[in-house]
Amino acid sequence: MSNNQIPGVPEGWELVHAMRHAIAGEHYIGSDGIVRRCLSEGESMYAYPIIRKIEQPAKYRQFRNAREADQFWNASLRLAGVTGDAKDSRFRITSIGRDGITTNAEFYSYEAAFYKFCVDDDGTPFGVRIDE
Repeated sequence: MSNNQIPGVPEGWELVHAMRHAIAGEHYIGSDGIVRRCLSEGESMYAYPIIRKIEQPAKYRQFRNAREADQFWNASLRLAGVTGDAKDSRFRITSIGRDGITTNAEFYSYEAAFYKFCVDDDGTPFGVRIDE
């Protein structure tokens, strides 16, 4: 049974524990069915279903021009989707142009660079974050 099928868990939330005392800062479903946040220093007085908000991954798009890409002039890029020892391969941007970037004497359009490179070790795409 998925979290969305468990009665009382709102859309966009997931069940952490079916029934226990809430700790300060945790969200729970009160006996009235309303999502509440535990504010006490210790634990809640009664046991409740503990829930948390499901984090949505950030969305990105490719750069449209050099002005958008310019913030990464000194960034060290790595190949997207690569793990292990190969992820240590770094690429330096040597130029940023109207239609793309050049790294290690190879040109990549902004679209190609978006799919090929990451900026951080956590896999942040080489592009513009879209805040919805």
